[in-house]
Amino acid sequence: MQLNSYCMLCQIKKQEEKIRQFDDENKKVAYMKEILRRYVDAGPDDCAPSISAENSRFFTEFWGIPAKDFTEIKKDFNSLMLELEDELRAHINAAPDPLEAALVYARVGNYIDFSAMPDVSKEQLLSLMEEGKQDVLDKKEYACFCADMENASSLVYVTDNCGEIVLDKIAIEILKKRFPDVQITVLVRGFPVTNDATLEDARMCGLTESVKVVGNGSNVPGTWFPGISQEARNLLEQADVILSKGQGNYETMHGTGLNIYYLFLCKCGWFVKQFHAKPLQGMFLNERRDTLTD
Repeated sequence: MQLNSYCMLCQIKKQEEKIRQFDDENKKVAYMKEILRRYVDAGPDDCAPSISAENSRFFTEFWGIPAKDFTEIKKDFNSLMLELEDELRAHINAAPDPLEAALVYARVGNYIDFSAMPDVSKEQLLSLMEEGKQDVLDKKEYACFCADMENASSLVYVTDNCGEIVLDKIAIEILKKRFPDVQITVLVRGFPVTNDATLEDARMCGLTESVKVVGNGSNVPGTWFPGISQEARNLLEQADVILSKGQGNYETMHGTGLNIYYLFLCKCGWFVKQFHAKPLQGMFLNERRDTLTD
């Protein structure tokens, strides 16, 4: 998805908020000039997540302050979801359509996003989980997804955040049972970036015990093709079906033309506006049938 004015302004505001604590106004102005220059020089391959990763590195270099460490927060949310895993699996397996229920819950888990959400609370997550019992997927796209899976030989499941990955694991278990002839590979972030899921999270949640998990070789909060490894790119380009979680993956993968099913919650103003959605409304749509233009 190409960089747009809404996301540009949002990111610039966030950068100003990050330096508001400092006293040296001249240095702050110099910093913001460099930030603004990056957007002026943005190219056709740049997008909000890719520039966000650059901004994070530049902040550390310019101010000498390490990036925030999300290690403990990630462990906390992974542990919370692991505690709920058996209860959620039982509820999902008892649903009329366990696969749809699993995908709905996996979408609800997309709430755990410290980049897009101003505040992430366990209470709100649990409330959304309860509401998710009554939620459904778009009927047309879900039927298309199941039909594609019936004819597929390979699926790449692109994860997004910590905690959420436990729900992804349950969804993948059900996908394997329902489509036993489909080879499933999971793609996670190649390096730590905010609370996005990495191989470490996949191991902690037990995902690596049941399916092949590959790091994408990048620290961009998404799946930005110019920055991912050749292995990850080959997996995606050769997959019959791709299931992509989260806003960041939509922002970086939209426009590739691959057979991607996007599963996410609308967590920021741009997504709410573009999809005529309510905050935290769930979406399930396909790249090739998505009529949204950048």
